[in-house]
Amino acid sequence: MKSAHVFFLSTVATVFGAVNLDGSKALAPVLQDDPSPIADTLAYIPDQHDCPLPCRVDYANVHKWTPFYSVDRLQRCRAPMLLHFSVLRPLDDPATDVLIRACALGVDPAAAAGDRTVKAAMAAPIDNPKLGDELFVSRANAAPACAISGRETTSQLGLTAEGALRSTPAAKDILEGMRDFFAAADNCDETFLFAYHNQTVAGLYIGTGLGKQTVASSLQAVAGRLGAGDWALGNQTVAQICGGGGKGPETVFGVSIDTAGDLARVQKTAVAWSRGECVGGSAPRQEETLVVRVFDIASAPLTDDDGAGANATTTFANNNNNTSRILPRSRPKGARQPRWVLDSPGLGKRAICSSIRVEAGDGCASLAAKCGIRGSDFMKYNPSTNLCATLQVGNHVCCSAGDLSKEPKPNAPRPNPDGSCAVHLIQNGDACADLADAFGLTVAEIESFNQGKTWGWTGCATMLAGYNMCLSSGAPPLPPPQQGTQCGPLVPGTTWPDRSVAMADLNPCPLKACCSNWGFCGPFPEHCDVHAPANAGPGVKLPGFQSTCVSSCGNEIKKNSGPPANFSRIGYYGSWNMERPCLWLKADNANTDGSYTHLHWGFAEIDPANWTVVLKDPHHQWQAFKNLRGVRRIVSFGGWDYSTDAATFNIIRQAIIANRETFAANAAKFVLDEGLDGIDIDWEYPGVC
Repeated sequence: MKSAHVFFLSTVATVFGAVNLDGSKALAPVLQDDPSPIADTLAYIPDQHDCPLPCRVDYANVHKWTPFYSVDRLQRCRAPMLLHFSVLRPLDDPATDVLIRACALGVDPAAAAGDRTVKAAMAAPIDNPKLGDELFVSRANAAPACAISGRETTSQLGLTAEGALRSTPAAKDILEGMRDFFAAADNCDETFLFAYHNQTVAGLYIGTGLGKQTVASSLQAVAGRLGAGDWALGNQTVAQICGGGGKGPETVFGVSIDTAGDLARVQKTAVAWSRGECVGGSAPRQEETLVVRVFDIASAPLTDDDGAGANATTTFANNNNNTSRILPRSRPKGARQPRWVLDSPGLGKRAICSSIRVEAGDGCASLAAKCGIRGSDFMKYNPSTNLCATLQVGNHVCCSAGDLSKEPKPNAPRPNPDGSCAVHLIQNGDACADLADAFGLTVAEIESFNQGKTWGWTGCATMLAGYNMCLSSGAPPLPPPQQGTQCGPLVPGTTWPDRSVAMADLNPCPLKACCSNWGFCGPFPEHCDVHAPANAGPGVKLPGFQSTCVSSCGNEIKKNSGPPANFSRIGYYGSWNMERPCLWLKADNANTDGSYTHLHWGFAEIDPANWTVVLKDPHHQWQAFKNLRGVRRIVSFGGWDYSTDAATFNIIRQAIIANRETFAANAAKFVLDEGLDGIDIDWEYPGVC
């Protein structure tokens, strides 16, 4: 593609999809007569890379991982990968919107950074949305495993293998990657994870009542047994702690490995565990039991060391709510326990205590930790003698002196003072019925808050993990940023200062190309074809289609006139070709028999001191080139090397952007002085279609 458009080379860490001609970020929509924005040359485009970004860039923020939109796309990468996707959306259902966030294991970030676009993507600051201050309540605040590690005990891990047995070294790499994921402090709220490597897939589930150290202990035992000479993987190998003591899914742990590449099957197994269902086999070829360490949160003893550690903070403020709101936490670097901040009612005439809701997996110790108080104070505020043995999900406990409200149902969230809605980040496994119960809403209310307004909202039954939703009336939020996106509201760093601008029109595509609902630019059907339901909200597509256009839609060719009377054919004379061992050509032997109408001299250079033309002719072919007859003789600037090499790329950029008038005058003078017919700017590439 030849183009004389200018571009801006970004040198900052944040990567945008498009920039204006002056180098500023292209945020506002482009009108018909506006100049086209151009591509940021450091924009990381996932489809241009076989593998996703390295996991070690950030294990805890899946929005810094690379998005894929089909299971088949995983096959391009030969490295092991971790995967994060909406577990309740069946991958084998054609109507499912597939959004897989992936990162590559075993990839050295320093080596990956050899690609300038990858380096820029890894350096881009993208805050973890699940820790954002704009969330009404973060699950990272409510998850019991984020409060305490649990009491160490032992349990039996059943290990079975079915089908044809084989040795699969890939299993070791993906099990180690899963262990590292759950070792990340800010993944204390995660319960699902998947992995893929060369048709070997794995899925993991850990109940909310188990401390995350359970993952490392169990996976180490599984990996050690799989590495033994007398054990081999089957088509499906399952390790699970399930069904013990009559407990529910909060104490289930399981990992499933499938060597046939059936990711949907592994997904269904993980979902079954999350419902408390143990996985049985029809005819296991191998079966045994391993003893592993588990960390039980509900049975952890309540002591004064729990809850009010050095980093615990409790703040009480007067308001009219009857139940406390846990605000987004911050974790001091290196801190073992998270910091909790509670927004609670004041103590008035009725002496109503500040309270928190009991979540699945909670025990008295985790509740005290979430309250930010010592165990002795927790029992003083909750004096029931059998409280710890009778905790039920949805109950409330006191975090301060006073009585529990007689109305345990929480007051529904209200819009923010600026008119925006109360925001919830959809977590893996979320269901509207559970959210409604937790926040004092109905499913119908949740639907009404989001239908037709919230980005990517297709209904309670088809929520996408990692997207934002509303828990109240009010203006919808921007979706969380996603690494690799080029257009629309998903681009990292996007703000929305003018609500009169539609979300879909934010961050227009370079060269006015089409923008898809996933945030990618191009002129192809997956970018330009519209597959949106009638009266749907922004960023929503019809089931059965992989994408839909959201802005600058349509790629019809507009025919302004008929074909030219005569066609031209351009050839480049490589001034360096005499250095080849063969296939060299002197200029006076160039084709002038009518097969070419224009011949370009590749390439002249530019002097950055005064923006004049520099002609380098080590093989003395310039004069012969000028003497050619029967063709138009053009001097060309640029080429791939000159446009991209570190020593020269900024020269052509500065000549065209900052010194355009001077360079144009000098180039025109050179053409006249040398008796040439024209100038070619072969800048590769100022913009990307």
